[in-house]
Amino acid sequence: MAATTLRLSSTLLLAAVIPLAWTPAARAGQAPAPATRDAAMHGAPRTADDTRDASAVAIDVLHVPAPGVAEAPLRVRVLRPPGYRGDASVGHAVLYVNDGQDAEAVQLARTLEALARDGTIRAPLVVAIDMPPDRIAAYGYSDRIAGRARVAPTRHGDVGAKAHAYSEWLATTLVPLIDARYRTRTMPDARAILGWSLGAAHAFNMGWQYPELFGRVGAFSPSFWLSTARGDAAAVQRTRIAQSMVHGTPPRNGARFFLAVGTAEEADDRDGDGINDALDDTRDLALGWNADAGGLKGLRQAGYRVDEHWTTRPGRGDVALHVLDGGMHRQDSWARMLPDFLRWAYAVRAPHIEAAGTVEGWHDVPSRHVASRTVDVWLPPSYGTDPSRRYPVIYMHDGQNLFDPALSYTGVDWDVDGTMTRLVAQGAVREAIVVGVWNTPLRFSEYMPRRPIEAAPPARRAFMGTATLDDVHSDAYLRFLVDELKPFVDATYRTRPGRDDTFVMGSSMGGLISLYALAEHPQVFGGVGAVSTHWPAGEGIVIDWLQAHLPRAGAHRLYFDFGTATLDAQYPPYQERMDAALPALGYREERDWLTRRFEGAEHNEAAWKARLDVPLRFLLGTGQAPGRSAEGGR
Repeated sequence: MAATTLRLSSTLLLAAVIPLAWTPAARAGQAPAPATRDAAMHGAPRTADDTRDASAVAIDVLHVPAPGVAEAPLRVRVLRPPGYRGDASVGHAVLYVNDGQDAEAVQLARTLEALARDGTIRAPLVVAIDMPPDRIAAYGYSDRIAGRARVAPTRHGDVGAKAHAYSEWLATTLVPLIDARYRTRTMPDARAILGWSLGAAHAFNMGWQYPELFGRVGAFSPSFWLSTARGDAAAVQRTRIAQSMVHGTPPRNGARFFLAVGTAEEADDRDGDGINDALDDTRDLALGWNADAGGLKGLRQAGYRVDEHWTTRPGRGDVALHVLDGGMHRQDSWARMLPDFLRWAYAVRAPHIEAAGTVEGWHDVPSRHVASRTVDVWLPPSYGTDPSRRYPVIYMHDGQNLFDPALSYTGVDWDVDGTMTRLVAQGAVREAIVVGVWNTPLRFSEYMPRRPIEAAPPARRAFMGTATLDDVHSDAYLRFLVDELKPFVDATYRTRPGRDDTFVMGSSMGGLISLYALAEHPQVFGGVGAVSTHWPAGEGIVIDWLQAHLPRAGAHRLYFDFGTATLDAQYPPYQERMDAALPALGYREERDWLTRRFEGAEHNEAAWKARLDVPLRFLLGTGQAPGRSAEGGR
């Protein structure tokens, strides 16, 4: 395969400490001479070079033994992105790339450098793995539980015969090696894998079979045509391996997929529908194949939100389907797909959402404490017209449910943007910035207060099942909010950063974590909106703990509410316990604290949307009686 020579400033050969671009072999377009196994496996990588351009990519070369996959060690090139620091407080995301020998042909380093330099992406550390000598055997699909490859017989030979061995090597040898040598973030949301053609099939396999390692997958021109049958077209359709994996196994919560395919990949049309097989097979994986008539479920039927028209309308779905007009099954087309993938995976800003007013989205905000997540910041009406004015801030959990119904769990959002706009126009509330913090698949773990569990007797911990305290990450989540996110928001926007102008709000488990945030950080948060608070966890252990740990009245405001239908029907006796404890702490009802009951209200976004103005009036009111609204509630 043709490739241009990679010439970057201070590009390093790991073991010999020779700039790769300066070696005679590099100038001739040849691969560098292999380092010794001892040097490659045990020598420390250079992670700082005072002379190199901080805006350039630097490359370390490792040769890593891969028994069962290749007789000789595989060359692995590690591209350290612009600004990489081995002592960074927050580790770097990592992108693993199959067919690493194509890095120059797809302009990997050049594209990474350009997007990082202009601030478009938070550039990851890139691990480019040269293809194994028997590429057809190594790339393909596996069954991790059964411990075997899932072989696809083709006229070129059996594809994927060593796919399980290669996958296990990548998961158990290479990933730990990279994490030990470099400053990485080790959560699955920060680890992605990319490939093209057969390498894309294997990338998808890694994301599906090893979800605890890889939370992001990029697949260019993927070989989703591979099947276990070689008979007629109908048999191939029914036994395609990737589609069968999606159809037959549970979804991988939190995983995201970027599927890119060209319109001119090939001329074959197996099912005679006028669409080439490369595009058809990719669409079938994303959208399903005859799913309603006994065919194969796709990612959409498995519960993933698919951006079917991502090419023209980039969205925030779990699956991006990118169709490259005129794209072919070759490296120059993959080079055209690469910038879009990097923006999708590592963009600083999140795609636009439909909302009233201005919402600025921040994509996958990294943290040293918890998994990265999207954060949306709604700006009040006067923000763009009065540059001297500063604003209170409300931090709200379950951020994907706040502004855009297309993103909401139930298809109904809280309409925070619309409600705030209306209340501001009425003069009912102060203008405020709203920070919507998205949840993750660890929602319960991050929202369940830890210290009440520690203080509870063992009998009241039964609700946790087999989980232990090590599985409860609410303290880490609060460190993210207080030590990382709030300083970022205060530095980026014109906020009033003091306690009296900083609020936290959420529903259900989000109500619990909001109260926990105020109790643990009373100097940071001055008010709480606890909507349909899920008190029954541990038979009310959070109530018992709050009685002893809430700050005394005088500087804080507490809002509670509940409905009487569905899950909310369980809440009244618990809320009565909470209300009974507040006067002893000095809280005066209707002044420092407010509780409202909403008859017939259910436990869902539609109900919370209908009464959102009540907590907002109480926390941000401009003088009206707190908590009164046209929707009622007592």
